[in-house]
Amino acid sequence: MANHPRIQPAPARLYLLFFLALWFTYGVLINSGNLNAFGLQHAGVDAYVARHNFYLEGATDPRLKVEPVVDAFLFNGHVYPAKQPGQFMLGALVYFPLHTLGLTYTSNYLLTAALVTFFTAGFVAALSAVVVFSLARRFATSSGTFWPLVVALSYALGSTIAAYSGIAWHDTLATGYLVMAVYFIVRLAREQQPGRAKFFAAGAGVFLGLTITTSMLPFLMTLVAAAYFLSLRRWKLLVPFILGGALGIAPLLIYNIICFGNPLLVPNLAGNYSDTFFRPTLSNLLSKLQFYPRMITLYVPVFWAGLAGLLLFPARLRREQIFIGASLAALFLYVLNIEATGTCQYGPRYLLPAMPFASLGLIGFSFVSRKPIKILASASVLVVLLASAGINVIGAMHGSMLCDYPHSAWQLYIAEMMNGQMRSFPLAKWLFLPMVASISLFVFTIISTSKQAGSNGETI
Repeated sequence: MANHPRIQPAPARLYLLFFLALWFTYGVLINSGNLNAFGLQHAGVDAYVARHNFYLEGATDPRLKVEPVVDAFLFNGHVYPAKQPGQFMLGALVYFPLHTLGLTYTSNYLLTAALVTFFTAGFVAALSAVVVFSLARRFATSSGTFWPLVVALSYALGSTIAAYSGIAWHDTLATGYLVMAVYFIVRLAREQQPGRAKFFAAGAGVFLGLTITTSMLPFLMTLVAAAYFLSLRRWKLLVPFILGGALGIAPLLIYNIICFGNPLLVPNLAGNYSDTFFRPTLSNLLSKLQFYPRMITLYVPVFWAGLAGLLLFPARLRREQIFIGASLAALFLYVLNIEATGTCQYGPRYLLPAMPFASLGLIGFSFVSRKPIKILASASVLVVLLASAGINVIGAMHGSMLCDYPHSAWQLYIAEMMNGQMRSFPLAKWLFLPMVASISLFVFTIISTSKQAGSNGETI
């Protein structure tokens, strides 16, 4: 197993405040543009709760009526969403008490949709960013918070997860679940207490199962994560890992049986969405090799810095380096060999599951020993991080349903906002002050923690 050094544990309030700061920030940025444009996500939730159906027809509110085109299809006389059901199941858990209390999509669509989004995608995205922060601290060589914080912020604000945190989106949720599964596996690598080890193994299995229940996009990445678990050779933990995986994927299998009569017939296969099928051709590969580097450069330039940092991992992190590289390769193997590109999107949507792992690569720069080079690397990474954060926060503010790919989408959005084309933000009046307070307390705690690390002679 990897020989991770023992670092001084960060105070629990540091993680809590970081989570709250991000969660409230994501909540403030939830806007009417995304809520209206991505109605399918809420149509499924409404069908589950209001009509107790897995199919979509029957909605009385015109904003929730879905025709069997593009993201929905007709199967055995019913209209189904061409999405894995995990996003709707989680949304239904949030919407059920709201619906019971009388707050419905019909009575107040924007507020209801914003709350469902806040407690699903916003919550999972913020929690996964805290997990990335914790993973970065475990990979680091000291208790300093600078590089772990850079890693976490590059994911939380500098990647497309920020732009999609305001949408109850399946790939956002699946990305968060995958990160949590990896966290449990990393914790398992050093855990010797049998009870805790079984818990971590089962937790990893559950979240890998939930990843597939929610999105098929990172399917190959879940296989890489499973191989990472097996590389630990903790064979006694294989049973809780498998049982956890079965529990996580069970909702999908039950859904497939009820809706399509076959536990393995997932929605995109049932709807014959052939543009998502793995079909490698040279012409398509060459096209994607032009498309994705351009999209990464325009929307997530910090991604490239993460790949460079991954090359700097020390030998003690070789297993983690191989895992991260293999995970990224698995996703690219899929997206480079399918016809679809994500259609209307702000940034490379199909690369969402890659964002936390590319961000973790940035921790590699913390291992640079020569001070002048380390200072230069820090400054360069901060510049691209700020650029990426600016681009994706603007996208979160103005909407992710962008149906063309201008070279400077953020300039287009700023121009529209300056011309008065502003969105409304249903939760901002309630969450703005909590956001400011939690950010302030988090910064204060970071400074205190850094001073303590510095007094102990550690790198900050």
